[in-house]
Amino acid sequence: MSAALPILGDHEQSTIRDAFAALERDVAVTLELGPSAAPVTLLAAGGRELDTNAATRAIVEAVCALGRLQQAGTTSAGDRPRDSHEGIVRLAVLEHEEAGPWPRTTIAGPTGVGLLYLGMPAGYELATLVGAIIEAGRAEPGLSVATLDRVTELDRDVAIDVFVTPT
Repeated sequence: MSAALPILGDHEQSTIRDAFAALERDVAVTLELGPSAAPVTLLAAGGRELDTNAATRAIVEAVCALGRLQQAGTTSAGDRPRDSHEGIVRLAVLEHEEAGPWPRTTIAGPTGVGLLYLGMPAGYELATLVGAIIEAGRAEPGLSVATLDRVTELDRDVAIDVFVTPT
């Protein structure tokens, strides 16, 4: 039997660990798992079926473990982790029995949700997960003053949907 390959290589782990060491605020990462409302079968190398819940959990846990992690554990829907300002990555895993848009990963700083990611953040999408944790952990927004000024001119909330597909 061959040993399982690590989710992240040594270089990736070192790079992410260094970036997370600079977090200025706590970041809450909530991973929600359960049966998918729109099941899709993903096949891995060799034609074996991929369990997206298990694969997503492994990826998110591996990434979050590279920060100052406080594991909130597996809880039922509705429970949320507390927040402080120590640059800690707080991971909570919620398991749902009802079908829904799972797996779903929510990344939030003290001001609220920064990113809602549906699906498995693998491959190029991994950078989105890491980048969102870094942004949520900044004391100041990573946007220019000009952009922030333009945002204050908006007269209503705006939701931006970005779709990514593996290539």
